[in-house]
Amino acid sequence: MPQTVPQGVVGRRLSSPPSDLWDVYLEAERRGLRGERNDALNRFLAAFAELHQTEQHDWALGLASNIVDDNASTPIRLPLFRSVLLPALETAIAQRTPGAARWLAGFVQQIYKCRELRPRLMDGTLTEHALLLTALDHDPGDDRSRRKLLGLLASRLNNTLHELPTGVLYGNDGASFDQCREMLQELDGFIRYANRLGIAEEYADLVANCQFHYKAYAEYLTDRREASCYADYLSRGRDL
Repeated sequence: MPQTVPQGVVGRRLSSPPSDLWDVYLEAERRGLRGERNDALNRFLAAFAELHQTEQHDWALGLASNIVDDNASTPIRLPLFRSVLLPALETAIAQRTPGAARWLAGFVQQIYKCRELRPRLMDGTLTEHALLLTALDHDPGDDRSRRKLLGLLASRLNNTLHELPTGVLYGNDGASFDQCREMLQELDGFIRYANRLGIAEEYADLVANCQFHYKAYAEYLTDRREASCYADYLSRGRDL
């Protein structure tokens, strides 16, 4: 399987036995036989572990780049993620390799399935959002990460308005006054990303709705002025 070599990474082809075993594994995946697939993957991982660490690292980053940036349809089972991709990506992130944090963010489903990574998900350091911010910190010109982060934030912003006209959400609960102010600050960041990418117009309605309701809901929480609910508050007009 040809590998796209990421910028800043010296690419090396796998030596013949692991490369052959990789092809055997991909064919087993294509055939859809679980036992055959698992055996092939285990043989590949055993051979891969014998390679020089630099060769392992370069190959893993090439695979990650192919999957995340080039949309290669390579199946990534948990043993492959744990043994091959995760160690290389975490090393590359520690070395501030451009793109590495974005590539790890692309495997968020595998991250969620790894029990040993749950503490880092809970403290926020290994979430998709945090990894994309790390990618931008390592490479401020990384518009691929910026675009992915913009999409992630747009989904979060839409979710905050999901229960209107009942109210504004923060996570799964109604937002507090302070949380409304926090979301306005996050909205400012969203606008900066959209402007940087030249696509602010695509999100103009979402931004306008968020700006209106974050401010209006915060005002409603501090002074309802006899309104029975937020919908009633809106129907009466904000200047009651």
